[in-house]
Amino acid sequence: MLELFDVICIGAALVDMVAKVERHPLEDDEVFVSELTLLSGGAAANTAYACAKLGLNTAFIGKLGPHDEFGGKIIEDFKEVSLNTSLIKYSNKYGTGSAYVALNPKGDRRIYAHSGAANYLSKEDIVPAEVKRTKAIFLSSLKNTDPFIKAANIGKEQGIPVILNPGMLIIDQGLENIKQLLESIDILILSQREYVTLLHLKNLKLDEKLLLKASNTLLSLGIKVLVVTMGENGAFLTNGVDSAMIPPRKVKEVTDTTGAGDAFSAGFIYKFVHQLNHNFEDFKDDVLYGNLVAAKCIQKLGARNGIPSEKEFLILTEEK
Repeated sequence: MLELFDVICIGAALVDMVAKVERHPLEDDEVFVSELTLLSGGAAANTAYACAKLGLNTAFIGKLGPHDEFGGKIIEDFKEVSLNTSLIKYSNKYGTGSAYVALNPKGDRRIYAHSGAANYLSKEDIVPAEVKRTKAIFLSSLKNTDPFIKAANIGKEQGIPVILNPGMLIIDQGLENIKQLLESIDILILSQREYVTLLHLKNLKLDEKLLLKASNTLLSLGIKVLVVTMGENGAFLTNGVDSAMIPPRKVKEVTDTTGAGDAFSAGFIYKFVHQLNHNFEDFKDDVLYGNLVAAKCIQKLGARNGIPSEKEFLILTEEK
């Protein structure tokens, strides 16, 4: 009998080169890099890694280069948390992607991403017999939405909930161009920037009343639940009937905000797959768990170093 996963994460796996800088450069400027670190990254891969470290039976679907050095690092890091790599695809033409991250002392970052093989994941790479072996499907951060649409449609056919955390590569394509994808999913998780950009909002100061009104555009597409993450302001949750502002988990010091959204998604998924229902009160708990994992993430350098183990996480959830 084939293994049933708690979640299959689909999207990009890259290697991040993180440069510590005192400030971000201006136009035609140069800054000194005090430290350069090589880390596995990619939004979907970060969420998959975090889900596995939290104890979920997790698989990843994405495309890597033809067994190159960066791809080898990604696989090695996945295996450290017992993440299933058997569904990963390989390109014969493109190398494993990479991202260049500049990080200042305040934890603000600038990212330049070269997707490489990751963006050439095709709808043909999405095999129904593989994708249906899961309790939930998570999609994140590929410019090419065709494989996401196919995976989401498989989820719909099989009654498997589909969660999308799109990232700016998708959001920048505009609402009309990604409508088919949005119509195929159940749960949409957006950062504040993604939300404002997608809906062309001029008011960046989002309160619950404005969020509830603006969200009708997305909920009318058939999305069951919408979450908007807003950093130190917590997260907004709505299903079109009920809504709530969920407070953040307070932290003493922010080291690096890289991967905070990916960590949030992992905490959300962790709680969600243990319940698998659409009760609003349960979704509030899902968001609280997401906030908790994100808070742990931003206290360490990189998208993965702050992710707690399942044992550490369960202790944290019991704290007042």
